[in-house]
Amino acid sequence: MANAVKNQSNEPAGKPQTGVMDLLFNIDSMTGGELPVALLKKIIYIAVLIMIYIYYTMMAESKIHRIERTKMELEEIRADYTTQKADYMKVGKQSYLALSMKKYKLEVSLTPPIKLVAESEKEQ
Repeated sequence: MANAVKNQSNEPAGKPQTGVMDLLFNIDSMTGGELPVALLKKIIYIAVLIMIYIYYTMMAESKIHRIERTKMELEEIRADYTTQKADYMKVGKQSYLALSMKKYKLEVSLTPPIKLVAESEKEQ
């Protein structure tokens, strides 16, 4: 019974089956059916160089993204600074100080200040 099951394909047993990959990447005609070690070394070397190039490209892009993020944060901080500076300049004006002094029941003086000069300074 075990002998009854045989290879029922129409192709001879010695001929390998050809697939899509064999049709696309068949290099047997160029290499003579042997594994070219020298060519394999070159392919591995080029693959390593490509991997290094991809790695450094990704590192550069990540640095560019970090720089852009830092620039955006700087612009936000700069906008906050100018807004706060404008608020402080506005609060420092005499008209706004008069309004804030009203809650302490203080009023703006209408008489200008007087300069006092000591007699010892007059003699010199």
